[in-house]
Amino acid sequence: MAETSLVWQRGLLNSGGPHRVLKGTLFPISIGEDECAVFGKLIERFCPENTFIIGNAFGFSSCYIADVMRQCGGTSVITLDSEVEGRGQDCASVARRLADTMELSLLKNKKGWSPQDTAWAAEDKRYDLVFIDGDHSHPQVTRDFEGILPFTDSHTIFVWHDFWLSGINPCLDLARSKGFKWLWLPTSCEMVLGVRDARVFAELQTMFPNSVENQHPHSPLLAPTLIAKEFVRQAWDTAITRYLPAFQPIRRSRSDR
Repeated sequence: MAETSLVWQRGLLNSGGPHRVLKGTLFPISIGEDECAVFGKLIERFCPENTFIIGNAFGFSSCYIADVMRQCGGTSVITLDSEVEGRGQDCASVARRLADTMELSLLKNKKGWSPQDTAWAAEDKRYDLVFIDGDHSHPQVTRDFEGILPFTDSHTIFVWHDFWLSGINPCLDLARSKGFKWLWLPTSCEMVLGVRDARVFAELQTMFPNSVENQHPHSPLLAPTLIAKEFVRQAWDTAITRYLPAFQPIRRSRSDR
């Protein structure tokens, strides 16, 4: 299918992971396996009929979500991705091949921009589960949220990924002004679950006892520091993998002596 490398094998901000990246690339990076488990719990409990995902990269999370939904009676997963992050076309190709290999007929990956193409991409009037994991800058996350909001109701569960990045908190502030309650989860890259219905929110609190309502945002210096550190780490790993063998001493066999 495509070779991947493991990153943040023990988690980034909290224990969890590992995450994956296409071999030879720095970004995009998948959600962690611990974060897949969060989706598994949500889907098994609430059995969403349909899901809308903004940001798909190479399809790791969308294929996992679609696979679990298929087992729980779900019928549709739509992804919307501009296919420009990292090796965008390569990522999109991997995502489609992965979905085909897993025979995920309920999963449709669509190329487009959020929020401009959200209404075009949506095939249902209402979605049970929404995952926002595209461009994490402000105001893009907020635009993603506003674009999909008309296709939801009070019971729709929203999931945001990467709470530590700058665009998430302004979006959460807007969501709260529209009646959402939200929970921060201590996963590897920190997920957020939000919903307007009080009973669903109470159930989420019970399901995730380590969650925190209205968690305080991180220092604005955290994100650029972690991103710079990741660039340096991955560049070093790439250089070591590529150039170190050239400096390895050549072993001589006995017959050469």
